[in-house]
Amino acid sequence: MRSDIERWEKKYSTKSELSVQQDADPLLVSHKHLLNGTGLAIDLAAGTCGTSIHLARSGYSVIALDCSLTALKIGQHLAIKSGVFVQGLVIDLDDYLLPKSTFNLITCFRYLNRRLFPMIKWALNPGGRVVYKTFNQNHLEKTPGFAKEYLLRPGELAEAFEGLQITAYDDGVDSQQPYSYIIAQAPK
Repeated sequence: MRSDIERWEKKYSTKSELSVQQDADPLLVSHKHLLNGTGLAIDLAAGTCGTSIHLARSGYSVIALDCSLTALKIGQHLAIKSGVFVQGLVIDLDDYLLPKSTFNLITCFRYLNRRLFPMIKWALNPGGRVVYKTFNQNHLEKTPGFAKEYLLRPGELAEAFEGLQITAYDDGVDSQQPYSYIIAQAPK
């Protein structure tokens, strides 16, 4: 959707390297024992590549996808400064098709495109993992104007990734957190 891309480009055009989040999401850090650091990883809606850089430092070959060329340029520069390589690709995830059985790890943070759920399962190698975390309906308490279509419903991630072995999960119901997450593994 062109207006979304323009909005993200505008957002990132006002950012500098010093003003972007460069750390990996705490979910990745706290579950690093589940991630073996080998093979190909893809970071969906990568933004300025904080997750991608963390994964590259952990040993993965990383592809970072985002609709914002500006965000990826910032991310690529940060990756170089960190001494790692991240391949950035400008992609509109509304139109992108993930290739079958290609990735050992697929990550997505703070982005919801339900069309991607079956493709993520399809794109995992046997034994590959998905780490998906984004906002749920509890987020409305903090940000009442947030668009409801971009919020996960309780149980939605578990349903979307049915057939994968869930190794970590929180849909925000019990924890009241404003985000839901899942870490799940494809059958070997």
